Amino acid sequence: MKIHFLLDEQVHAGRCPAFLAAMAVLAERGFAVSRGIPEAALLRPDRLSARHALYVLESHSELALSVAAVLHDRGGQFLNPYPACALAQNRITATSRLAAAGVPVPRSWVTADFALLCDLAAEHPVVVKPYRNSCGSKPLVALGPDDLVGIPLREHPVLVQEFVAGRGPDLRLQAIGEQVFAFERASGAALPLAAEWREIALRCGRVFGLSVYGIDVVQGAEGPVVVDVDHAPCLLGIPEAAALLALHIDNVAGGRTPLVRQPPVLHGAPAWPDLQGAVA
Repeated sequence: MKIHFLLDEQVHAGRCPAFLAAMAVLAERGFAVSRGIPEAALLRPDRLSARHALYVLESHSELALSVAAVLHDRGGQFLNPYPACALAQNRITATSRLAAAGVPVPRSWVTADFALLCDLAAEHPVVVKPYRNSCGSKPLVALGPDDLVGIPLREHPVLVQEFVAGRGPDLRLQAIGEQVFAFERASGAALPLAAEWREIALRCGRVFGLSVYGIDVVQGAEGPVVVDVDHAPCLLGIPEAAALLALHIDNVAGGRTPLVRQPPVLHGAPAWPDLQGAVA
């Protein structure tokens, strides 16, 4: 069975060793494993075809996402479905989807009117984020209107979220299938996994249709809130990450774990079970 990894330069350079090691494990198990960096190839979009049984998108680049879209359109099957990755990489659609599913998120706004944004920042601190959650994008904490000077609002859409003061360490939760691992975002130190954190992480995965992913969480006064979703995490810090990832891919490729082809459709807010600490 053929498995192809769409990588970015960080993975290829070894900054995400779990994926490189997982490829070797899969090759030892008899899979025909290949990999490629879209930015390092001259591609003909009209001639792309789905020639592999399974694709793994481990890149945040716009070109890799576009290539994945073409392959998806040609019938290609992905470990994380392309539509889910596209929804997660757009912070506006991601936040809307999480809120509709009852996942606790900060209050959020979008606008192309700088005056309205200044009015909002005058009321309370906000976090301004590029709407694309790609490598290198840096959110800006604005404590007031003066902190917003220089934001290219109309040229690059932004998501604005109410600043949530942390009452504990900010969290990075990473999932491989049903297994969830917790880390302190600042230091990368592993943390014991609280049941509430696990449920929030798994709900994020279900609502997007992701099976390998990461989420960033702030522990606010009213409980944890999800502030970002990562469809292509490096899985740093997870014990035996390569073996777990290879096993998960093996199970998906072999049909022992269901392959999600599309994210679930959300018509308004579905009747998800309540979560403790949810933020209205």
